[in-house]
Amino acid sequence: MKLEILSKNRADRNKKIIPLFGLAFSLLIFTVMANAQEGSEPYIIGAGDVLTVSFWQAPDLNTEARVSDNGTITLPVVGEIKAAGLATAQLAKNIVDQLAFYQTPVSQATVVVTQFNSRSVVVSGQIVNPSTRSYERIPDLWRVIIDAGGPTSQADLSKVTIIRKEGDKSKVLDIDLFSILKEGDLSKVPALFPGDLVNVPASPFGVGTRLGESTEFEGRNVFFVLGSVTTPGVRNLEAQIDVLDAISLAGGFTPEADLKNVRVVIKGPRYSKIVKIDLKKYVEEGRPPRLILRPEDTVYVPSRGAGFVSSALERVGQFIPIITAIGTIVLLSR
Repeated sequence: MKLEILSKNRADRNKKIIPLFGLAFSLLIFTVMANAQEGSEPYIIGAGDVLTVSFWQAPDLNTEARVSDNGTITLPVVGEIKAAGLATAQLAKNIVDQLAFYQTPVSQATVVVTQFNSRSVVVSGQIVNPSTRSYERIPDLWRVIIDAGGPTSQADLSKVTIIRKEGDKSKVLDIDLFSILKEGDLSKVPALFPGDLVNVPASPFGVGTRLGESTEFEGRNVFFVLGSVTTPGVRNLEAQIDVLDAISLAGGFTPEADLKNVRVVIKGPRYSKIVKIDLKKYVEEGRPPRLILRPEDTVYVPSRGAGFVSSALERVGQFIPIITAIGTIVLLSR
């Protein structure tokens, strides 16, 4: 008797538990499917996209159409139909529904996006292939640059800009892409949005910041100031010293100094680069941007009325203490 009662109670419990398991399992399946759908959202057609529309029951109606600025395409028999804002499956259904009005024996249509022009970004500047890049899903900034052929040898990846339109205005984002890539944290590479314009500028030093190479010349931590300054010579290089700072440390200009034609000889791993700076304009207007000195750079201030070479020869005596100082540094470093 007791066994019969226990069996009956167990059966009653099972009747209650089984539906609960079924409900829980259904919720689990629903959650998994929802997450899967969320991770693979369908592409939404936009203006400028190019579509291929095909009908296996009526191949003579197959066509390619570009979505106009007002968001429509024009098809044989159907005429004009809205496409922008729809997924390809929804547009295909609307096309079949529209064909039904004309009693066309078509029950299935296929729409494929062949050019994703509504999701494009422009890449300009020091890029191997400056161009407009179109994507089904726009990748990150570095991937887009690589797709455009990568940066040139003159590119400055530390000063990449993204110009993004926000309503009637544009927003400029400054990106130090070189530092991000050097750190190796690709999660910091910014995402791009349709309509963004990416510009990679040229390095002011004439040598770009390229991965795998040192961006700084690893020379002695000194700089040189020559020409029409009060105290020419060699000095220790401290952080963030620009050309005007260097001249100030050399006692300032002499009366005959030609401020419009100051030169900076930038020493690199393989070649040196000469940059001409109009310091008169810099003092008056704050332009061009500050040029921060690097190890073993040389600032040369010519005299008015003298060429670069002739003015240098007039002051050849200035090189003697500098050459002596360099020799001393070399001996001390051994």
